[in-house]
Amino acid sequence: MMSTGGQQNKDVQEFMCRIKDLNTRRLSGQSDSDDMKNTTDTFRWLRNNSPFLDDTDKCRLLDSGLIEICLWYCNTYFANESLSCSILLQFLANFSVGHENSQRQIFDGFCSTLRHFIVSSQDSKLLNNSMMLLYNLCLCDVNFREEILKDANIVQQIMTHWTLKELEYSKIFLDSIFSNSKDFLLVFTNLPDCSKDELMNIISIWLDNYNKEVSLDVIVVIRNNFFIDCAIEKITRHVVNVLAKASNIEKFNSEIKSHTALLKKIMDLLVSIHKCVKDNDDSNDFSRVKDLSALFNSDVQTHNRFWFKSDLIRLIANMCFNNQKHQNLMRSDNIIPILLECCAFDAKNPLMREWSLFALRNILEGNLDNQNFVANIDSIGSIDPESSVKLTDTLKMASIKNSISDSDTMFI
Repeated sequence: MMSTGGQQNKDVQEFMCRIKDLNTRRLSGQSDSDDMKNTTDTFRWLRNNSPFLDDTDKCRLLDSGLIEICLWYCNTYFANESLSCSILLQFLANFSVGHENSQRQIFDGFCSTLRHFIVSSQDSKLLNNSMMLLYNLCLCDVNFREEILKDANIVQQIMTHWTLKELEYSKIFLDSIFSNSKDFLLVFTNLPDCSKDELMNIISIWLDNYNKEVSLDVIVVIRNNFFIDCAIEKITRHVVNVLAKASNIEKFNSEIKSHTALLKKIMDLLVSIHKCVKDNDDSNDFSRVKDLSALFNSDVQTHNRFWFKSDLIRLIANMCFNNQKHQNLMRSDNIIPILLECCAFDAKNPLMREWSLFALRNILEGNLDNQNFVANIDSIGSIDPESSVKLTDTLKMASIKNSISDSDTMFI
């Protein structure tokens, strides 16, 4: 930091001189390689020294026409110079820190330019710096943020680029969206359906790798808005997958495990789709694919119901663990026979048999009424002969915990 007011004043004068020089060059129409280098070096100096300015100094520079000058250089003079544009944007980011007036003026002047760079630029440095500046501006003004998060084109580009290490602000943007349920809902509402699925798929990846960045409120919004309050036919496999993964993460599982209304909706959905499977209509989205080789078929892997039933059963398994109320619902609503019939191979639902067995184990553990129910299953109704599980083996699963230490978890 600067030690004296005189030194600070000297540096402000240097700023004013350099900005005046930039404006003189702009008005003169100079354009040669040396001038391009000198101009870029000027913005580099401004970038490096702007953090030392106080609020009064920034206001003086804004009054001198700084934003208009920068906008001309960015859009016209540096139109084919991505590196120079990036340095200019870095300067504006440094200059705007902690200063509301400059943030507003930069947003008003540069918003359309930043949008254009984010949507159309192929230069990773320029893309990242555009996202950085836009992100920093959005942090300080809720209206700016709402305007940007409603822009499906920008959000789609952010979603496209997050895997690239050189575009770190794409991931930072997504982190901020997934940490705030209001922002998440705003983004989701304004995306087209295909991008909504992709956003859910990205959250699923976050739950695997960056679940600390996902807020509980976002998972609650997904549970309530896109599952419990959603028509059965509108529930997507991506939503079910997010809830299934969240049920396995300590940060979220208590909120999911204890939610009986969620379980009842899962049960209704399982009954509905299981009926579709039993109708043996191959054209049905939920029709079973019995051929093992189909598991590696791209049409099956990209099917809109791929993993759907497996993830529903995974949710049931986790929600019934050590929860007698939920265990009893499996019996009273006749879900146990469905789970027994789900112990069969379906290429459209990898691991469905394993999840069904695990769900049955959690449903029977410590529940004599459920164990007696399964013991008398023949008097209740027929079981699909293709199911590969024996009822005696199912009953044995109820005593598995005797060989497991208390520190082990039955969540998967």
